[in-house]
Amino acid sequence: MSFRNKPRGLPAACCSSSFSRQPPRILVVDTAPPWWWEASYSVCEALDRFLTLASSLDGPCRLPLLSLYAVSSQTECLLPFAQVKGNLQRLRSCVEELRSVPREGCMGARDSLFQEAVQDGLLQFKQYLRHVTVGGPISSSSAEVTVLTSRPGYSMVKQLEAGLKDTDLVSLRRLVVVCLAKDHSAPCRSPETPQPAGLDAEGRG
Repeated sequence: MSFRNKPRGLPAACCSSSFSRQPPRILVVDTAPPWWWEASYSVCEALDRFLTLASSLDGPCRLPLLSLYAVSSQTECLLPFAQVKGNLQRLRSCVEELRSVPREGCMGARDSLFQEAVQDGLLQFKQYLRHVTVGGPISSSSAEVTVLTSRPGYSMVKQLEAGLKDTDLVSLRRLVVVCLAKDHSAPCRSPETPQPAGLDAEGRG
């Protein structure tokens, strides 16, 4: 997820066009203990502030749709695709559900659960598109997936590549893994790695 301030000197029409091309987002959050016990407060506070801003900004919609998954001992969809702008109450309710995910235990999430979350999110997105009328809230036929985890980003990327190699990824625009250090002092994005054609669908329509 990203937010860009309007560049100085550029006409409003240019910025409006770029915002209108922002894809829907699927956020997959690793809520497995013991990391979630350490990270839950910071992650939920940051998400709450971001969604408060994104849902209330005037002008074109910066983020059209959001879906959120929590992955621990199972995969749970906390927010099916929902419009962001003007929908703060529902978004905050989702954040509160995320806060309430159990933080105790000793077992991490199975690798396959992250794959299942991505697959389910893309399936829900395809189903959503079938019910969107012309001129609806989105103008993109592909979604961007962000996986937030404490696991090493490189190994997570390789696991997802292997798990999704036989999945229809035509509706996947991009998949990003964001790794948070345990001390939370410096979030770090996983290094760029070669990806199969299916996993990096940016620029394919």
